Amino acid sequence: MSLRAYIVVLCLVALPCVLFFDYVLPRHDVVRIVNTEVKRVDPRGGSVGDQREPGADVYYIYAEDIETKKPHVYRNEDTGWGFPFYFKFNSADVQAVASSIASEKGVALITKYGWRLTVFSMFPNVTSVRRWDPADAVIPWFNIVFFSLIGSAALYVAIRIRRRRSA
Repeated sequence: MSLRAYIVVLCLVALPCVLFFDYVLPRHDVVRIVNTEVKRVDPRGGSVGDQREPGADVYYIYAEDIETKKPHVYRNEDTGWGFPFYFKFNSADVQAVASSIASEKGVALITKYGWRLTVFSMFPNVTSVRRWDPADAVIPWFNIVFFSLIGSAALYVAIRIRRRRSA
């Protein structure tokens, strides 16, 4: 196989992996929380009054960027035992912290995963909220360790393949 074919195959494999990890892995935002809200959402997409079983309460956190004042909207719901495996069962507690910070118009460090896609009304999901102290440094330890392990595994496989070809 030619080098060009290897590059095409690598791109076709790497792009979905990069998009998957970008969606699933945690990221941090330092924002000013301005409001919180609870909405009743129908899981099937219809209005809440038309269904026989009750809808779910979904928490939302409204914030703005400290410097640019750009608005951010976050969804705050439990992941439970499902994918992605954050095993988050404390959305009410996270919402209480966010509401407390919002009442002070305080600055918070929000840990989230997911994308904001306005066309599909998709919001990133919050996994934790805490008051922001400017002396704190945000270091994404999980992502560093995760990508170090992935890089090490890829390097190991590449070395094994190269040794096998030269033998």
